[in-house]
Amino acid sequence: MKLAASISLAAQFILLAVAPRGTPAPRPQHRAPIQHFVCNTGYTLERCRKDLAVLRSALAKYPVAQLGDWTWILVRSEDWKAILVPRGLDPDSPAFTYYPQKETFIEEVLVGEVPGRHRELLLKWNMSMKDLLDFALAHEVGHALCNDRDEWNANRVGQMLRDGNTPSCGVNLEAKIRAGERRKAR
Repeated sequence: MKLAASISLAAQFILLAVAPRGTPAPRPQHRAPIQHFVCNTGYTLERCRKDLAVLRSALAKYPVAQLGDWTWILVRSEDWKAILVPRGLDPDSPAFTYYPQKETFIEEVLVGEVPGRHRELLLKWNMSMKDLLDFALAHEVGHALCNDRDEWNANRVGQMLRDGNTPSCGVNLEAKIRAGERRKAR
């Protein structure tokens, strides 16, 4: 569950409208962070909505609003390995986070039925898909909350989240991003 290469994959994805139809309400000056949910091209609208509902439900117990604006991207299992392998990522890792674009990619098998891939991940991770979904989301939220690429730390923070505890990373994501932007400007 490593950081993706520097190429943003967002252009390969379609946005599923999550806002109600009609005239948008004026936004308050200090709006709440928005969690965006998108599906990889090739998803049918019906399947996308169904799988996103599972993802949203699984994320509900985690403090994702603390991430600020964030995008959760479902990728079809048939496309997963072709995305991860060229970037040097483990193809049996069912999720990864790309910090610069505030994106987390989730493999379809975690939220929907993909029998062959389900078996591969069951053998690799030795846990049910429900447990693996929970583990992967907590792990990725751990990376994102702490803006930390370290796998051990993401596992530690993920475990704290799964146990219902609120982890403290010392410095929040927005502060780390601003610090990084100041270094780039020099």
